[in-house]
Amino acid sequence: MFKKSVPLESRTPRSGVLERTDVLDRVKALSLLPDGMHVTTAMVAAYFEVAGTVVNNLLSRHRHELQSNGM
Repeated sequence: MFKKSVPLESRTPRSGVLERTDVLDRVKALSLLPDGMHVTTAMVAAYFEVAGTVVNNLLSRHRHELQSNGM
């Protein structure tokens, strides 16, 4: 197990939980665009109940990693 803040700061712990998307469905359903695969920034912000600027900041900070994971 790891501290809650560790996955936010280090890529290695995040990689270990990358496939754990099942936990998202246990909390609440993630709405998808009609293609069933994509979401908008606004949809992600609504899911996590944060402002769109929070999502954009994370996108800016971790763009390379997110793109390498299929964004």
